[in-house]
Amino acid sequence: MIINTIFESLDSAQIFGLDFLHPEDFVQLIGRTVYNLFWVFIPSYFLYFRKKGDKDYFFTLIIASIVVFQICILLGSVSLRFGFALGLFAVFGILRYRTNSIPAREMTYLFMVIGISVKNAVANVNISLAELVATDVLTILVAFIIELYLSKIKLQKKRVVYDRTDLIKPEKYGELLADLSQRFGLQVEKADIGPIDLIRDRAELIIYFKAVEGIRFFDSVKDY
Repeated sequence: MIINTIFESLDSAQIFGLDFLHPEDFVQLIGRTVYNLFWVFIPSYFLYFRKKGDKDYFFTLIIASIVVFQICILLGSVSLRFGFALGLFAVFGILRYRTNSIPAREMTYLFMVIGISVKNAVANVNISLAELVATDVLTILVAFIIELYLSKIKLQKKRVVYDRTDLIKPEKYGELLADLSQRFGLQVEKADIGPIDLIRDRAELIIYFKAVEGIRFFDSVKDY
């Protein structure tokens, strides 16, 4: 009885023109936030970060999903239109930073966690909990299967500048791969030919090789 009286007094109290507390809405907010964070954490940590993901992007995935979820669910209480939620989703989905553009893999995970957050936030009485859980599970399951398939391929790529244009011929493709493998000490599986400078006798290549332990390649300077 006393607890109900306290909740009723808090429900009617206002600070800065805002109601101090709506008990039912507050409990729902906490519960749905935990639910959303659970489903966002699984792909962000176990699928992305554990698979040689970057800690800075892992931080971005978690925080961006939380902020988007909070905006959608809080503004939803004042009749947020679904079109606005999709617009917010698109803005964050094409997010770029001034230093380096987001790589495709990181961009895809950002797109996924924002999508999960928006979906979990705008879900209403027309969507059952079973349907919501099913869509979250299916999304993560598909991502897991793709990651599992790609991990079996175990091919990495690297952009290099090559100084032997005489080997850049269809009939000498085997010699090209052998020369690249010998120089890098890696088993180069294939090579894509880029711009060729005949004056300086060099060409840009993208080589594909089997993943190795103890060394990591990157094509742009990045702060870690």
